[in-house]
Order: sequence, then structure tokens, then C-alpha cells
Amino acid sequence: MKKIVFLIAFSFVLFSCDVSEEQAYSYEINPVYQVIMPTEFAKDSVTNITVKYKRPSSCHLFSDFYYESFEFVRTVAIESIKVEQDNCQTDNQTILEMPLPFLPKSIGTYHFKFWTGTDVQGVDNYLEYDVVVDH
Repeated sequence: MKKIVFLIAFSFVLFSCDVSEEQAYSYEINPVYQVIMPTEFAKDSVTNITVKYKRPSSCHLFSDFYYESFEFVRTVAIESIKVEQDNCQTDNQTILEMPLPFLPKSIGTYHFKFWTGTDVQGVDNYLEYDVVVDH
């Protein structure tokens, strides 16, 4: 579903701009703004975690989640595509949300770390949640 939304949004951006030259783009990792964590998870069952983020500019499109998995730790951020064009408008007010499907394969406590950016010393900050999968 998210790939269909992405393709529609990306097509809109491409066709709404002057495409006299090939459109350049880059990938960026963006911070998570807020997480709505469900209270129940079941082994071998998909549960959607709502992840909210602020779009940096009108030229940023959701691509996917940056998702790193190591044992029972999950690190998550937003991966976006930035279309390189001159008419980008800064947009730190638009809050978008995407469902992050989570399919636990084992019983145990999963630790989620949602990257919220870095502080002035360059240290990564996270929203952290523990999720118990017991059935």
C-alpha cells in the first residue's frame, strides 16, 4: 500500500515540475516526531505502529522506514526522497504519519528506538519503547 502511495506522490512531483532535464533526487534520513505504540502484540501477527514525522520541505517524499534489527532491538527512522528542484518550500509544520508493520517472530521483550535527531553535541536521541510479545 505504501509503495502505491509513494508512486502516486512521486508521479505528482515529477509531472507537476518542469522536466526539461532529468530530475535529480537524493535519499535522506529524517527524524521521528511522535509514535503511537499499540499495547498488545502477538507472535506471528502483524501490528501497525503509527509513526509521525515532520516533512522538512515540499520536495521531500516518504520512501520507506530506515529499520535496523539486532536480536530484540529495533532502530527506526524515516527515509525520504528529496527531489532536487529550485521551488522547494521549507515545511517543518506538516506532520505526516505512516504505519510501521511489525511482525514479531519470537516471544520476548522487543526494544524499539525511534530516532528523533541529534543534539547540539551530535549525540543521537531516541524515543524508546519496550514491547512485550507473550503469546
